[in-house]
Amino acid sequence: MIRTLRLSLLLMRRSPLRNGILIVLTSCAIVIFVLVSELSRVSQEGLDSAIVQDSGLQGSYEVALVAEVGDVAPTIAREHVMDVARELDLTVWGEWVDLPPVRSECPPYEQLGEQSLRVLWKEPGRVFPLPFGQTGDVDATWCIEGQPIPASALYLPEANDRAVFGDRLYVHPDYERLVLLSTTGPVVQGFVVVTGVMEDWTDAIRQAMSGAFSEAATRIGLPPESLFTVGRLDQDSLGIREASQGVATTYGLIGWGVLSLGGVAVISVQTLVVRQRAWFYGLTRSMGMSRRRVASMFALDTSIIILGALTLSALMLILGSGSISTFARTAFGVEARVLSSSAAIRVIAGMAVVLAVAIGAAVVTAGRRDPLESLEAPRD
Repeated sequence: MIRTLRLSLLLMRRSPLRNGILIVLTSCAIVIFVLVSELSRVSQEGLDSAIVQDSGLQGSYEVALVAEVGDVAPTIAREHVMDVARELDLTVWGEWVDLPPVRSECPPYEQLGEQSLRVLWKEPGRVFPLPFGQTGDVDATWCIEGQPIPASALYLPEANDRAVFGDRLYVHPDYERLVLLSTTGPVVQGFVVVTGVMEDWTDAIRQAMSGAFSEAATRIGLPPESLFTVGRLDQDSLGIREASQGVATTYGLIGWGVLSLGGVAVISVQTLVVRQRAWFYGLTRSMGMSRRRVASMFALDTSIIILGALTLSALMLILGSGSISTFARTAFGVEARVLSSSAAIRVIAGMAVVLAVAIGAAVVTAGRRDPLESLEAPRD
């Protein structure tokens, strides 16, 4: 193996310009690929964040249980919804409880009027991490039955959050019992489930819910469909999300296209090198060297070029990461990370494919020729 490596290095030293050009060309392709990939990630995150602020979570649905489900134990109703989520592989984003409408006894009495306060749970026994105390410019101090509910226990979504949380006034679960003791109105329970895809799952969720509540509906004497409602929350964002995915796909094609061009250059040049060295490979084969040794020589040659390109591109990215991050922050107001594990994995995978194709092409080119034919003088 050492002798094969020394021979490969000796052959590479005789073509320094070719190897240098290949290394620089491939490293430039890698750098462009990394930059385009990061630009795609930043653009996608920015678009997704804007879409969420405008239209809500992708593939989010609200499953609201009507008042008749009050005859069913809340824990059983929750189990039915969880069974549906497991059946359809959905994520239960949160569980909300709309308390009966109440009016604050603290002045100014009419600023918010009668409100149905909402309690949001991440899961049973775990409070959703809302930014309680954020009530905007509204004086949201409430008094119920002579007991105040401080603003630190209330949350009123701002404009950027209303697509996700709606325009409800949220209250900390610690004050849920106080509100319930002050009124006898109905309590409405509901869930927000997320598919994470653009396809419409409304009918599938409704059908699964009907099956889950069929027994309870029969006991109450009502059709299952009358016990719940299913509505999609991000209905208005379908076209925008398709455009966002189109942008990400375009960036991906550009990045992989540039990396592929660098790989094609390596494969093409190395294949030509095999043709030029046909006499040498023919000589070594005629002296008893196996095809495996010949292939390993060429593999070492190509591997050194690719390793050199990876090293040079990494050095370029390390030296330029500060300037790239500063430019992205100044020009676009985003944080760009050019040195990421995901980009490195994609680059290494791409270069591994290039190496495998280059070796395969070289082995086929060199192996299908007769060793003695390579040594013959060309005929006029």
